[in-house]
Amino acid sequence: MPFPYAANRYREFRSRVWEEALPLAREPKRPNFDREPEMELQARWYGGEFGREFVGVDGERIEVVQFGHWNRGAGPDFTDAAVRINGELHGGAIEIDTNVKDWEGHGHGANPEFENVVLHVFADGPALSRFFTRTREHRNVCQVQLPQYAWSQGPPDFLPEAYPGRCVAPLSLMTDDEVESLLLSASQFRLQEKAERLRVMSRATSTEQALFQGIAEALGFYQNRTAMAVLAQRCPVSELGEMNPLEREARLFGAAGFLEQGIFDEALEGQSRRYLRGLWECWWKMRGGIESRPPKKISWKLSGSRPGNHPQRRVGALAALVSQWEALRPVWEQNVNNSVEKVVNNSLNNLRHPFWETRYTVKANPVSGRLTLLGKERQRDILGNVIFPVLIGLEPERWEEFTALKKVNTNHKLRRATLRLFGEDEERQQLFTSYYHQQQGLLQIYRDFCLEDLSECDHCPFPEQLAQWGQSKGRENSIRVSEAA
Repeated sequence: MPFPYAANRYREFRSRVWEEALPLAREPKRPNFDREPEMELQARWYGGEFGREFVGVDGERIEVVQFGHWNRGAGPDFTDAAVRINGELHGGAIEIDTNVKDWEGHGHGANPEFENVVLHVFADGPALSRFFTRTREHRNVCQVQLPQYAWSQGPPDFLPEAYPGRCVAPLSLMTDDEVESLLLSASQFRLQEKAERLRVMSRATSTEQALFQGIAEALGFYQNRTAMAVLAQRCPVSELGEMNPLEREARLFGAAGFLEQGIFDEALEGQSRRYLRGLWECWWKMRGGIESRPPKKISWKLSGSRPGNHPQRRVGALAALVSQWEALRPVWEQNVNNSVEKVVNNSLNNLRHPFWETRYTVKANPVSGRLTLLGKERQRDILGNVIFPVLIGLEPERWEEFTALKKVNTNHKLRRATLRLFGEDEERQQLFTSYYHQQQGLLQIYRDFCLEDLSECDHCPFPEQLAQWGQSKGRENSIRVSEAA
């Protein structure tokens, strides 16, 4: 269905559901199971009770060749261990925690004694979200979650954060085409809302600044979305565009708070110190007119995210992206005759930075090989959350391009939404999360109904109204006719 008629259909459907009853259930809290003491867990591990071969959280083939020495003092639990990961032998330490979040809770991520940990073993963790283990130098540590059946006292906390809703049954009776039309309509409605937010921002500033802030937010992902928005506001793209590359980067890193003395002192590697010194030489000359009085620091979240998403790398990527700004300009000036996705990806794939292509943070040692500044997931989110919402409002025919955009890796909200609507039907879960617009539609439905219900799904009118979705085509046609008039 062309833009924006599907959105109107969903808007009418949503209003009709909300008229039936008060909005819907927040997910119930998980039961608080007693956790097995960490010492006993370590003893069972060291005794080989869990075995030697495992599958890592990211699917790695893992073999513990040598359990090492049980450390009863400060530092990792087991030292001088040997672990084979995907066929490659690694020597180092092993840390065992009852919960994956204990790594940060106990301060291991900032402790240099844990820098040589090669395997993080844990029993419990968020069921539908991901918490990464990273070292002081922001190196990613391979993770193993112990299997549920190995617990003699039952699982500590493996219950899901969401449960299949009552809408699973009526959705199972709908044809694939009907479900697709529902998701497409919800997605179109969601895209309209994003476009309206960017239009409001544009009126308050400019179209370019609204796009710049939207792209910065996408780079920050959910952990640092707000922090990146504040940074974009403190460093307007119109001012950055008039600077040379070094000044531009100094402005961004200085405003972000990443040129303070403490960060410089932590950068032990020579090239890192020279890089920071070069930025500081520019920053101190401009900081007086930029820093607020008293200083209001941007709050950055460092724990639990993928090492490559450290905010210092994200700011480095933002600086590199501004250098490609002119190549992106034709997109919102409607001077693109072929695929918008191709134009944007070509520009973003060309992002280069000699320092941030080899480091996770300013205090980390360089890695071998090249780290991608902006992966395909971030590129697709920039397209879906920023570029297309603006462009489709100007060129509605671009809607077809948007529906061809492939999926991104699922996050915890999307996994919850999928479980709520499709239950354990893996075939439908896969079928209706293959494209970006389907994922966006699921998120919109989850927000509109599941997160608005306070009856734990019992009194939600959405399942009953689903039966009428197919019957709303007549009303949809009348809407199209009246709007065309």
